[in-house]
Amino acid sequence: MLHLTLESIIDLLEGRSDDKHADQCAECRERVEEWRLLHSRLHNSQLADAPATVLKAAYEIPAPRPGIGQTLASMIFDSFSQPAFAGARGTAEARQVVLRTAEIDIHVRISGKPASRQITGHVLTRSDGAVPEPVRVHLVQNDARIQSADLNPLGEFEFGNAPDGLLSLQVDLPNRTVYGPLGNEEVA
Repeated sequence: MLHLTLESIIDLLEGRSDDKHADQCAECRERVEEWRLLHSRLHNSQLADAPATVLKAAYEIPAPRPGIGQTLASMIFDSFSQPAFAGARGTAEARQVVLRTAEIDIHVRISGKPASRQITGHVLTRSDGAVPEPVRVHLVQNDARIQSADLNPLGEFEFGNAPDGLLSLQVDLPNRTVYGPLGNEEVA
């Protein structure tokens, strides 16, 4: 006996089918009920629009610079959100963050007290090749560059006296710009 496919279940829920298989099959009846619950929640009329202030802020996000490819790096590791690994890549007092794109990984270490925080990092290609030159890294807060540094020959960079608050990195590669969030948690 063939069970109902997802497409058949959706057709049944939306009234495009009158398939009676679920009446005779407990497994399909259970799947239809699970999907019926999801379907009813998706069509819930109590959904609210985003607040006007959030919409306004979204509309004010600057457009990408023309002519330069842009990529948002994903944070794949943060020692503050994964405490079991704290200290695995350095001292437990330092926060470790790894950002990733299809082309590069950015390993970042944030250490020190809020008034004298140090941010050091290493840009690594995901392939065997070296990071193409020239590469400039910017520490960004509130959409403004607050510090900039060139990568050294090993692909490393450093920022001293980094401020509190939401910070991100901007890495200007020859063919694209990579943005990566660092978060805003304080380092103990």
